[in-house]
Amino acid sequence: MNNKILLVISITIACSFIAYMITNQLHWAAVIGLIFIVGGLKWTRVKKNEKDDEIEYDDRVSYNIQRASLQTFSISIILLFIYLLFSEIAFDHSDIVIDYLLIYLVVTLALAYYIVPTIVKRR
Repeated sequence: MNNKILLVISITIACSFIAYMITNQLHWAAVIGLIFIVGGLKWTRVKKNEKDDEIEYDDRVSYNIQRASLQTFSISIILLFIYLLFSEIAFDHSDIVIDYLLIYLVVTLALAYYIVPTIVKRR
């Protein structure tokens, strides 16, 4: 398990460094690093679940996980919509930087696919 996490971290650092060298912008390297971390954590989680004989969950738990993930996506999209609408109406333009929007979307995906299902399974 530690070797897999070390592999994910080293690939993330390498890809972030390559992105920084290509674009010469640190924020793009951070975005690519976040994407690789989310993907790597998902990969290690899938491999861990393949090894472990995890308890099978019934349809009710699967339904609750799907419902909670959908609610997380819905809330994040509504918050983004409200911000964009308010900034357009109040200020006549949006001051959102595309990098922050990408980070917001990556965090939303991480919440909906990793954190929320873990919480729902433990309830």
